[in-house]
Amino acid sequence: MKREEEEQVVRRREGCFIVVAVLLFIWSCSPVFAAWSYTEVREPPGVELSHSEILDDIYGGTFTGSGTDLGYGHWTEFSNGTVTALRVFDTDDLTEIIHIVTGDEGNVDQVWTDGLTSVTAQAKYAAHDQSFGWNGGGSGTDYYQLLTHDDVSLGTVVPISISGDFLWGTKPNGDEYWSKDSYNDDELDHMVTYKVEGLETDWTVWLLFWEDLTGSYPSSDRDFNDFVIEVRAIPEPASMLLFGLGGLALLRKRKA
Repeated sequence: MKREEEEQVVRRREGCFIVVAVLLFIWSCSPVFAAWSYTEVREPPGVELSHSEILDDIYGGTFTGSGTDLGYGHWTEFSNGTVTALRVFDTDDLTEIIHIVTGDEGNVDQVWTDGLTSVTAQAKYAAHDQSFGWNGGGSGTDYYQLLTHDDVSLGTVVPISISGDFLWGTKPNGDEYWSKDSYNDDELDHMVTYKVEGLETDWTVWLLFWEDLTGSYPSSDRDFNDFVIEVRAIPEPASMLLFGLGGLALLRKRKA
């Protein structure tokens, strides 16, 4: 009898473990607690341009959406048949760091980082008067201007000397917004990112689309089409030499 009671206790415990495991799985799959998510980008009002139309203007051709439908004409991928723009995750959490050279659409675009890297920024599209900058590195929010809306027509390309973690920022309408949404006064995301592939370049290419109005919809149109910056990055020659030496060391180790 005692043995039967012990077996029942074991079965009840196993049942509890199964229930807990199922609940944890459901919790982890819930959109509220998802590890990664996309910021909602709404349809632009009036005659303002959509992301696909802005991509048309920058890279030519006609960009159409594919992958996952995010609503309001937005997708996780846009392509003109040659060039593809891949939407990067926007969640503000512990997975928020993205490497400017080796990062991809599976990362989160809140905090950026690099090692020995050459970086340039160019303003590609501006719907309103504003500026683009960065925080100079680290976790601070001192704003250092790099470009303004006037640089779209000028074609200005700005080299940036960066090392370690940093944030992108904009200053529209007298306000200030950062790539890390918890640093913004409204604590909302104001930048969505695409990784651009298919260009004839060795540089890693990103497009940063900014929203210039404070608050959620409808106080802000949340169309993220107000300022678009193209950022390019490539390892410095010294960094590439280190990669080469590392590869040579691995090769020698395999031969040994």
